[in-house]
Amino acid sequence: MAHRLFSLFFGSLSVTVLLFLLAVSGQAQKMQSDPLGTVRAGKTACPNTGLAGTACYILDVSCSRIQDYVVYLKTFAPTNPPIGVVTLTNGGTSTALYEDYTYGSVTIQNLVAAGFLAIEITFGNHFSATEGGWQTNAYGAGVRAASCRYATVTAWIKNNLASQIPLCATGISAGSQQIAEGLAHYGLSQYLAFAELGSGPPFNRTDEACIPRNGRSVEYCSGADRGFGVDPTDSRRYIDPAYPGAWCSHDTETGSADHQQQFLEDSVTSPDAVLSYPGTKVWFLYGGKDDSTAVNQGENYRLQITTTNRAGCVPEAPHLIPDALAGAQQIASDTIGQCTAGRASK
Repeated sequence: MAHRLFSLFFGSLSVTVLLFLLAVSGQAQKMQSDPLGTVRAGKTACPNTGLAGTACYILDVSCSRIQDYVVYLKTFAPTNPPIGVVTLTNGGTSTALYEDYTYGSVTIQNLVAAGFLAIEITFGNHFSATEGGWQTNAYGAGVRAASCRYATVTAWIKNNLASQIPLCATGISAGSQQIAEGLAHYGLSQYLAFAELGSGPPFNRTDEACIPRNGRSVEYCSGADRGFGVDPTDSRRYIDPAYPGAWCSHDTETGSADHQQQFLEDSVTSPDAVLSYPGTKVWFLYGGKDDSTAVNQGENYRLQITTTNRAGCVPEAPHLIPDALAGAQQIASDTIGQCTAGRASK
């Protein structure tokens, strides 16, 4: 009888432990990120035009489900050892340099003057806009899969150029899309202490960007009455290249929902997105003259984040915020103030 009670007790305990482990496993599954890729890195000559870089790098990035791609880094070092590292990524295809914005050089120079190592990330062929861009995806796996390149480069920068100091990131438009995808799906909160997302992420809800169904609303900062849909020209340039064909522009122009499920899964705020970033302070910045739907898309993401975040506005700035002097200065000021030690440590 005692043996039977002993067996029943420990059998019941085993079931309890099993249920607990299953629950923990379920939470772990929710927090598990898409796998990062690998990098083969080396130094390369900096371009002889534009701002004079301190050092430049060539990174051969390999990720699953997409073809290998070469990414370039142009760095600007302060006089003394840096107190932090800040990456800057252009929008669109991200083949241009951040300094190509009208006042992009002001952001970089202000960061360097404050003691930060500034790093421009570009997907252009040896610092020129002659390659497809970050979305390029010969296998058609989508924008989420393509975002592995940016996330992998960010992890490499943390481990190799910012191992003992905070790493922070800022990006404009599709540059902010890459940061957001990295936070939601690739675990970038382990690496970034601060991120400022400018004008986006512009297709956070990729399904709503390509198949607009949500109603219109008045956007934060700009006051424009907009929805979520991306302009067909932009969808052809910046979303279609990640898919097997003209998926987004086709659905936008015809109103079909042929690819809705794939677009939903590729969204920053997909059903399996991680929206808690205890290691990263995330700020959003919009332009008061932005007449696109990027503000609504960005706010949709921001309002679902459960950890520290904030929205800011530069009234005189357009969609490309560093094209306004006040916008370029605001990005530098925000990053200098928030890129501090004691957050991301990996």
